[in-house]
Amino acid sequence: MTTSTPECLHCGACCFSPSERYVPVTGDDHLRLGDEAESLTQFLGNRCFMRMADNHCAALTPTTDGRFVCRIYALRPEVCRALTRGGASCLAELSSKAEQAQRARPGHFFVVV
Repeated sequence: MTTSTPECLHCGACCFSPSERYVPVTGDDHLRLGDEAESLTQFLGNRCFMRMADNHCAALTPTTDGRFVCRIYALRPEVCRALTRGGASCLAELSSKAEQAQRARPGHFFVVV
């Protein structure tokens, strides 16, 4: 992990994508989501994915103080659990999507370092 990697609550870049097939949901993930599964997932063909809203995962909630909160963090899909803060995949997401996450923030005060 590098010191320039922001805390996840101040980033959220990995939760952004225009693709409605961005976050796959396995059967175990769907069971873990419980009551949240119906409102936060969708089936496309016979595969399940997290719903996307405004080009980000529907579970990602921007707060008024400019942070992002995953409202299902404890229940999140395995693909989200596997992403390590500061790891290669995290840094790639940050590099390619930081501006998109910044524009989604109330107040737009996020600075990439």
